[in-house]
Amino acid sequence: MRFDLSNPLLGLSELNTQIWDSHVHIWSADAFNPLLKIGKKYGVHRFMGIAAPDVKKTLEDNGHGEIINFAYYLPIDAFAKHEPERILKAIDEAHSKEYSMVKMWFGPRFLDFFEADKPFSLDHPIFDPTFALIEEYKLPMDIHVADPDVWYDTKYHDVKRYRSKEQAMNEFRRVLENHEFLKLISIHFNSFPENLEQVKKDLDNFPNLYVDTASTKWMIRELGKNIEKTQQFFEQYYTRILFATDLSVGWEDRDEKYLATRYWAQRIFWESKCRNIELPFPDDDNPNPPTYINGLNLSKQILDHFYWKNAEKFFETNGSL
Repeated sequence: MRFDLSNPLLGLSELNTQIWDSHVHIWSADAFNPLLKIGKKYGVHRFMGIAAPDVKKTLEDNGHGEIINFAYYLPIDAFAKHEPERILKAIDEAHSKEYSMVKMWFGPRFLDFFEADKPFSLDHPIFDPTFALIEEYKLPMDIHVADPDVWYDTKYHDVKRYRSKEQAMNEFRRVLENHEFLKLISIHFNSFPENLEQVKKDLDNFPNLYVDTASTKWMIRELGKNIEKTQQFFEQYYTRILFATDLSVGWEDRDEKYLATRYWAQRIFWESKCRNIELPFPDDDNPNPPTYINGLNLSKQILDHFYWKNAEKFFETNGSL
């Protein structure tokens, strides 16, 4: 079986629940309609959309506010340059404009984007007021802490500049220890689909922590390496995992196939018993290509929570868990 755009639901069974995509980037309002169209084909009826204030307003004016929970992207250059006043101002704006959450991104390469010349650590005291204000406003947080293991082997050789992955994750844990009322999603399966035992420890230690399944190729490549272990993880923690794709629209030309292949691949992975289905788009991070989809065949109870109920609980309970 292979993905076929002319038969986009090939291999999929009818779902008894709707899907809430808890992680998409909407860079322009015009780009949302194609995402909505393709999403509906795959059962996606609601989104957490990371969008600038002007994009948010246009989408709300166009009647999409009821199906999007918006995230405000905090200025990552302000973190790189140690400018906490700008970050605090952005948090104030997110609160005043009634965003559902704030978004942070700390893939180590963000330091290069802004030619940062100051040492960065997530738990640096200069950023403590940032997390305190997010706590005060009871704003949920969406955070990218680290990148795939393979990137630390191939891209981030300067450990002094980029920190090791474990160092970055330990900084994150210290933030959670110091701000116990933060409610957050640590995206990309807590940056650690390669190490489910560590994800378990973090979920056990931090009750306000959720994880999501962005991005598609990273999740399928790593979580698919040991089907039984991943199934057991879902059986234990299925109320703490949100479905997410990390689709990005409006930044550059993204066609219907780009959108459809991600939704198709994830649904095949979570729902089916299929084996050795070739991922229908490139995975340049795989040192042993190609990447294959090996389905987890998750139960209806797990899918009901993973696809919808967990996001509903996270986004619509006014900050309580």
